[in-house]
Amino acid sequence: MPTGTKGVSIAVLTAVVLATAACGGSAKKAAAPPATSSTGSGTSAGSATATTSAATSSGAPTGAPGGSLTTAQISALLLTDKDDAGYTFNASQDGTAVTTAQDTVTTGGAACQTFVDAEEALSTKYGTTAEVDRQLSKPNVAIGIESSVIAFPSADKAAAMISDLATGLKTCKNLAITQSGTVSVVMTPSAIPELTKDGQAGYIDYMSAGGKTELLAADLVHVGTAVSVVAFIGPMSNDPALLQQMGGKQLSHLSDVQVARLKAAQGLS
Repeated sequence: MPTGTKGVSIAVLTAVVLATAACGGSAKKAAAPPATSSTGSGTSAGSATATTSAATSSGAPTGAPGGSLTTAQISALLLTDKDDAGYTFNASQDGTAVTTAQDTVTTGGAACQTFVDAEEALSTKYGTTAEVDRQLSKPNVAIGIESSVIAFPSADKAAAMISDLATGLKTCKNLAITQSGTVSVVMTPSAIPELTKDGQAGYIDYMSAGGKTELLAADLVHVGTAVSVVAFIGPMSNDPALLQQMGGKQLSHLSDVQVARLKAAQGLS
């Protein structure tokens, strides 16, 4: 499992963004883009009763090594306002639904279907047992944060999800899906080389839906029987300063924080 700082250089991120020529993307489950004041690409609706005071590395719930985490355990591992000054969240709005229905790719072929299935942690493919998605926002700041953890029945299933995501990113450059029979979502994902390695998949993506387009930078890491997801979501832009915020050291730092909690919760060194 990758460890240490996984920062993305501004040169790499800018080059990838310019090469993709602005289409669309999503951190996990594709959905109509949220307003930038409460950004996030969470896969679900619903709520979780989370105890935010437990959401620190020292207070993370500890389970048996290799055990699948519950929704309550996951809620205590996610990022909070203590992890990035000024960002706030509402635990009662955390999404807790597992994706059970496949979003069929209408444009992009098999590689893009593989990418979408993995991005959504499709339960019929990976046996997903639990998931919690949290969105954090900051007043007068366009960039939102998504913090998610997805639990699987085994480490092999968690590893397969990351492997499929990385495989899909190699050849899936443009895709489209239709959600709920009416919402057309167009995406153009691109791997971030520094964040794509064994057990880890990082990528940027533009997502266009409902006349809005947003940019996402995500870092997904396999840890035991789970996957950590940390993503920054903001307005469509090629501005170097914004891109540095989106894919710079802070994304890697927050990902490392969540990964450390996830390891502790599973009794992993």
